[in-house]
Amino acid sequence: MVICFLANASLSHTKKWAQQMAKIGHEVHVISHRDAVIDGANVHYLNYSLKNYFKMRKKVHSLIRKINPDILHAHQANTCGLYAATMKGYDFILSTWGSDILIGPEKSFILRMITKYVIKKASYITSDSYYMSEKIIELGGDRNKVFTFPMGVEDELLNYIHEFRNNNLNFISNRRLEKLYNIDVIIDGFYSALSKNKDINLTIAADGSEMEKLKDKVKEYGIEDKVKFTGRYRPEDIGKLLYTNDVFISIPSSDSTSVSLLEAMCCGLFPIVSNLPANKEWVKDRENGYIVKEINSKEVEESILWCCSNKEKIKKASIVNRKIIEDKALWSNNIKMVEELYEKMIK
Repeated sequence: MVICFLANASLSHTKKWAQQMAKIGHEVHVISHRDAVIDGANVHYLNYSLKNYFKMRKKVHSLIRKINPDILHAHQANTCGLYAATMKGYDFILSTWGSDILIGPEKSFILRMITKYVIKKASYITSDSYYMSEKIIELGGDRNKVFTFPMGVEDELLNYIHEFRNNNLNFISNRRLEKLYNIDVIIDGFYSALSKNKDINLTIAADGSEMEKLKDKVKEYGIEDKVKFTGRYRPEDIGKLLYTNDVFISIPSSDSTSVSLLEAMCCGLFPIVSNLPANKEWVKDRENGYIVKEINSKEVEESILWCCSNKEKIKKASIVNRKIIEDKALWSNNIKMVEELYEKMIK
């Protein structure tokens, strides 16, 4: 089967989809607006966007015709979705990622109209949370064409079994260093918690436009010995990175089901997450995770100190979280649902 993805090839999620399909044995092409290499896939770089749509539409569509795929699969309902939706002679599958449904349509009337158009034109739509699926339906999606399942985690991650090794608690955030993810609030809350408990450490494992500003904040607080920045890490190193920590913190202002959350749960970490509908599909407050009511430093401080005072509870949650992922969120299982949709497309 020849599969053509319209997606950003530089993103780990795209690589995950493309590599898995190539591994199964399909011929995979990625038409990307970012130049990158994906093992096992043919990446075609074209500098297309929403802004230059009328200039680049013919080039993108000509390349699709040249590849002549059995399956056209667009990732995200905005840029890539629009180029797929306006391609004559090809049905397409749309995979939504989160912000394209939860944030974009609220930003502007034009983005909302584009998103609704793409949703209407798609033969099938995949969503990684029930909350986002309902939003898709609100935007005009056909409930019978929307399929909900998380992208999931690689089976290899099950080899990384977390253990609580000492009295210290090690916290990690590996979301991108962008305003959406409120890493500055995490640092502020961690600093406040340090004044009450010195046996805690924080790793910030990612990069982004806020990197230098966040490093300056840590320096101003004088806690460089307690906060470590790793910068960008390779996706294949996620297990090594996570399992040496105890608690995962992710408090974005908006999100669907986060693969980062699922990966942390798979490795047995206790998650602290923001009060979002998609997070509640995986986390029960103060049972297998902690849900902060509001995104502010006081809430983060309280969540960290709660973990310090409830070590036995978070140790038990480690086993529960791992089982949840084994049952519901292994990528090798969930990718079979995508293949079934592909089979329906070509019949």
